[in-house]
Amino acid sequence: MCEVSKPEPKPTFKDEKWEWKGEKSAAWDGPYDCVEDYCVFVNHGLGDGLVLISAEQNVHVIDNFPKKKLFKHDTLPFYVKEMPGKGIGLVANRTIKKGEIIMETTPSALIQFGPHLDFDGETRLKLYERAVKRLPEQQHKDFMRQYGVDEFIKVDRNSFRLFINGENNFSGHLAIYPDVARINHDCRPNIHYRMDNITHLSVAVQDIQEGEELTISYIDGHLPRKERQSRLSDWGFKCTCAHCSMSEKDVEDSDLRMERIYAIEEDLEKMVSGEKDIDTKLGDELVRLYEEERFWTYIGQAYTRAALLHSLMGHEKATQEYAKKAAESMKLEYGAQNSDAKAMKLLSENMKEHWSWDAMRKQEERKKQIVLEQEQKKKKENILWKAEDITAEDLRG
Repeated sequence: MCEVSKPEPKPTFKDEKWEWKGEKSAAWDGPYDCVEDYCVFVNHGLGDGLVLISAEQNVHVIDNFPKKKLFKHDTLPFYVKEMPGKGIGLVANRTIKKGEIIMETTPSALIQFGPHLDFDGETRLKLYERAVKRLPEQQHKDFMRQYGVDEFIKVDRNSFRLFINGENNFSGHLAIYPDVARINHDCRPNIHYRMDNITHLSVAVQDIQEGEELTISYIDGHLPRKERQSRLSDWGFKCTCAHCSMSEKDVEDSDLRMERIYAIEEDLEKMVSGEKDIDTKLGDELVRLYEEERFWTYIGQAYTRAALLHSLMGHEKATQEYAKKAAESMKLEYGAQNSDAKAMKLLSENMKEHWSWDAMRKQEERKKQIVLEQEQKKKKENILWKAEDITAEDLRG
């Protein structure tokens, strides 16, 4: 007779603190509600308050992040407004210049991948409910006003993925920023965002006019409309942004530009590997396509590739123009300390000190030099061979 396996018992939640397994952190309250290797920790001094559902060791990882003062506006450059068909959104209350910081904020909740992906639904929801109630009152209200019928959906639909200690799943977390969650999607957004440890920074990638909605992209924009719409269905809406609402002819043209971008980028990879000769016209075309597609959040990549292609061929004017644009865009996208931003700045200001400058001509000259040296060596060897063939009798001649 087969034995029926008993279901595993559900974890018991309690209000009392659990014991720390290792060194206790004075900055955190907890641990609470431990399930397997994950516990709830609360830090009232980080931002406006943070609740963490994670392994204990990650508390110390966060403690070791450099302390920084977050940028705060004296007067916010936007206001909250009900957007037709979208719910709440943010709208500029003045002209916001390209490169201006929109907001810089820390999360109200940070949840390791494990609990979100592996726990059964009942346990996960109970854990999330109890965790977010430990937030300060205003932070809890802000968390609960986000889209979603319960705490799990709110996390699942509004979170950003980040890795706090290298890109491995154990350090992967979902970060929830309720203020950022008010920014709606656009396939061609006017805001770029980046992560610095657990800090979320959003920056204007173009001038935003008063009355214009602030937008970010929830997905990779390098996709045809049909695929963008499919991926966005996970958020429960059909995108009606200007790029998705174009005429069928314009959509077809846009999709063809995307196909061409993919083809060019494949060719660029072959140039890097030496399978194809350097062709600077492809770099020029790539930039033109990015500009036509209004890929302002990604365009630093296109400027960088075009700058390097022209630099390799020793084209001074084009190299300087593209490198300057690349430096500005990469700084905006990734920050002033980004290595690519620094490299492009060097290329624009002192291109002849950059590794790529005129490299193809130098390579060709080196090849010619090697061929010349080989020919000279061969001539010397031929002379020696002839000398060895001369006999003593030939010398007495």
